[in-house]
Formats: sequence, structure tokens, C-alpha cells
Amino acid sequence: MKRSAIIAPVIAGSLVLLVVAGLIATSSYAVRSGTTPPPTAIVTTVDLERIFDQIDRRADAEFELDQLDEALRGQMETLRQVADRLKQDLALLVPGTEQYQKTEKDYKQAALDFGAMVEFRRAKLDAARARARAEIYKQIIKSAATYAAANGIAYIIADDSETDFAHGTDRQIVQQMLLQRIIYASPECNITDDLIAWINER
Repeated sequence: MKRSAIIAPVIAGSLVLLVVAGLIATSSYAVRSGTTPPPTAIVTTVDLERIFDQIDRRADAEFELDQLDEALRGQMETLRQVADRLKQDLALLVPGTEQYQKTEKDYKQAALDFGAMVEFRRAKLDAARARARAEIYKQIIKSAATYAAANGIAYIIADDSETDFAHGTDRQIVQQMLLQRIIYASPECNITDDLIAWINER
């Protein structure tokens, strides 16, 4: 007889014993304590990325970031125009003259100012985007907790069961596998749409 044919009935029998033991333990608990066992905890899942993308606060944050970017681009454009004008003036002057040297110095400074503004814009936008993302995440967590309390839910878990492992090095694939927390989640447990609607209504 094959080993698998022997193991399968043993495993099945063990599972039955575990279930029966659990029922006996539950009944025993109820008899000893004189109370009914605690209710089964309700567990749900959500697609955290889709919540980020579809709640109204995300659109508001994007609008605020666009306004900030527009203001910074305006400052960059002003500095660029100054640098371009000085470069054009420099081309009309005779090298070596006092006016040429002064204009050259001003042009180099203007070019440095423009370069610094480019880096400042990048850093400013990155910091603002990170701050907005953190605030949105805090709002989602707070709203999810309130939603769970109102609906008798014990756990709301971010579903990462559909992580794509198709790309990356072997080391990267292993790291992704180790970071994954959910192997499977029934679609019936997913409350993403309900939570998005609930958050946007408030």
C-alpha cells in the first residue's frame, strides 16, 4: 500500500478528532463557567490600495498637491527666465570687459538659483505627498475602527493574497513571499466597497 494512502485516512481521522475535541472543550467550558462561550469573531478583509485610490480625501489631497506644484513651477519659471535673459545679455557683450564679467557672475548665480529651485520643488512635493499619504492612512484606520465597532466586526485585515510574484530576482521573490500575510481570503469577506462608501459619506 502506498504511503499517501495510509497518511490520508490518518490525517482525516485526526481532523475529526480535533473537531470533536473542540466541541467537547467548548461544552465543558460552558458547563464549568455557567455561561455560554464567547461569540465567534467576525473577520473581514479590504483592498487597502483601492481604498486609497477611491476615497474622496485622496482627490482632495491630489488637488492640494497640484496647487502646490503649480506655485513652485511658477517660481521655477521666473528663475529660468532670469537666467535665460542674462545668458542672452552675456552673448552680446565683449568678453573680458567689466560689464561682461558682472553679467557672467550674475548669470552663474541665476543658474545656481534655478538648479536649487528644481531640487527644492522635488523635495517639497515629496514631503507634501508623504504627509498627505500618512494623513489619509490615519483617516482610513480611524474610519475602519469606527465602522467595525458599528457593525460588530472584530478584525479588518488588509488582503495581500493576490500579490504578483511574477517579476523580480529570486531573492526579491523570497522576500515578497516572507512578507505576505494572507494566502487566501474569500471574496465574501471583502468589505472594500462598503468601507469606501461609508468613509466618503462622512
